Order: sequence, then structure tokens, then C-alpha cells
Amino acid sequence: AFDGERIIISPKRNLQDLIAYGKHNELIILEYFNDNNLCTKIAADYTAKEIAIENYSENPIETAFGVNQVPTWEDYENFLLERCIPQERDGLKEYLTSIGVDEFDSLEIIKKTRGRMAEDHQWIEVRKCL
Repeated sequence: AFDGERIIISPKRNLQDLIAYGKHNELIILEYFNDNNLCTKIAADYTAKEIAIENYSENPIETAFGVNQVPTWEDYENFLLERCIPQERDGLKEYLTSIGVDEFDSLEIIKKTRGRMAEDHQWIEVRKCL
């Protein structure tokens, strides 16, 4: 990873390792689908700010992070934001009220909307929150 000043090399943690390692942390499992096909499983450790993924599609267009096999926490946050209504959208407050969310929180919005967008067939299932 490059943080703007330095290159950070760390071992890639696989999905099962992160789940085992993060069992005492705030851990969320998300499944990213294209139509009804599971394309990417994401484990997000909100305590350590780490993620790990498993892709189930060879097509990078169908996967959550494209060709990026080692996404960072920032990549994960951007991914969630991309699957939400833009924060700058007129009528945002009314939209949030209509889906039952008090304030803009990308994960909470995705729990309500499944991250569905009008222009594609991808969606997200939040499977596990620890």
C-alpha cells in the first residue's frame, strides 16, 4: 500500500484468517452479487480497520474491487460509498428518512438498500455482524 509518502508491505490476510483473527473485534461479512451469482465475499474488521476478500468470479467487472486483490480499508470505504446515494444529492435528508436511516452512514444505507443501483445488477448482502 502507498500512503502518499511511503510504501507499506504487509502480508495478505485471507478471509478465513481475518475472521479467526477478528473474532473478538467488530467484524462484518458482506457478500457482493451480480444478479444471483456470488462474486466477492468481504470480511471487514471495523476494530483493526482491515479487510480481506475472496473472489468467486474471474471477471473483474463483476467483483467488488475489480483487479485489486488486496484492497485497503480506504478502498473498502470508497466501495461502500459507490453503492450509496451521493451525499451531495438534493433531497438526501428525505431519502434517508424514507429508508429509515437517521444520518448518512454508508453501511446502514447498504443494509436498507442492499447497495442496489439503477444502472447495474450488483447488490450486497450484509450477512454477519459480530
